[in-house]
Amino acid sequence: MAPVVATVPDEVLQLLAHNVSDWLRAIAETFKDQATHEAHFFALVERILALNIEDEIDDDDLVLKAMGHPVGRITQALLNWWYRGSLEDGQGLHEKLKEIFTSFCDTGIDKFRHARVLLATHVIALFRVDRDWATQHLLPLFDWQSSQQEARAAWQGFLRSPRLYRPLMEMLKPAFLDTATHYEELGKYPEQYAALLASAALDRGDTFTKTELASATRSLPANGLHDTAQALVSALESTGDQRANYWSNRVAPYLRDIWPHTRDKVSPDISESFGRLCIAAQDQFPEALAQLQDWLQAVEYPDFLVNCLHEAGLCGKFPKQALDFLSRVIGEQTQSSPGDLGDCLETIGSTSPELEADQRFERLRNYLRQHG
Repeated sequence: MAPVVATVPDEVLQLLAHNVSDWLRAIAETFKDQATHEAHFFALVERILALNIEDEIDDDDLVLKAMGHPVGRITQALLNWWYRGSLEDGQGLHEKLKEIFTSFCDTGIDKFRHARVLLATHVIALFRVDRDWATQHLLPLFDWQSSQQEARAAWQGFLRSPRLYRPLMEMLKPAFLDTATHYEELGKYPEQYAALLASAALDRGDTFTKTELASATRSLPANGLHDTAQALVSALESTGDQRANYWSNRVAPYLRDIWPHTRDKVSPDISESFGRLCIAAQDQFPEALAQLQDWLQAVEYPDFLVNCLHEAGLCGKFPKQALDFLSRVIGEQTQSSPGDLGDCLETIGSTSPELEADQRFERLRNYLRQHG
């Protein structure tokens, strides 16, 4: 089939550009007879790239747009073909790919932005195989100071499948930290950036300083801080039986040194996430509550938090702190009585009977009677 498709007239190829580019992407990993078929493969690649296939760039999800565009599909076909080989650090790019990928990085060609988005998705592999080429041609695309349009495309591409590869982060550090001030421009991928920034701060090594990470985190908008708080919860919950160590050695220092300390950042969403973080700390629950208490406030629907507190058995282990926690997250604006509130109060009262005389306990019990 390839020899036939390779010889179709340009006007026919123009009509078939989407189909042919998708076919090339699909067979790039599997076609045999390299000597013959590679010639047809690269000939079709070059012919499709030469076509006039302009369209409007969609700022909301540039990755999805690129994956559906013939230029993006051709880029993915080339990457699929490249990955067929045995790649090694520092071996350099295949000369044919280097020529094509270099042309993709020409920001004067708008239609190649689809290619640049996908190259950014694979920047770690490209950087490891050919550091000099990536540093010269690909990494400048991530710089917000050079072009916000190109940086938005590059960061969306990278954040589709992000990973904290330290040698690359050392080269991208200024642009990476600057991305915090462009949080709303990341389309569908701001949460991935928040998680990556949190990961860098939880294990910063020699790449970042506390001051740099704290400044970037303060630059995040309210929804970005909420996403970061969610990332902290996920990180702590994933540590299994190492939670106590992870809290003491990673999360607690992060909250002390990196997280903003100004009260104007407090919000119900962050409060709920930090409530989950306190519970996820398990045996470090009292310490977590002491460190995060100023960030906890009444949430509209605390059912999930109360259920997690009950299921974790923290009311029996730490009744005084559990009562403090419940009094903070359940307020007058709470819409309904959480299903496990009665069980929590019963456990607290049976473990520490003196707490039943506490005004907070009485308020919660009255609240339960009124709303239960």
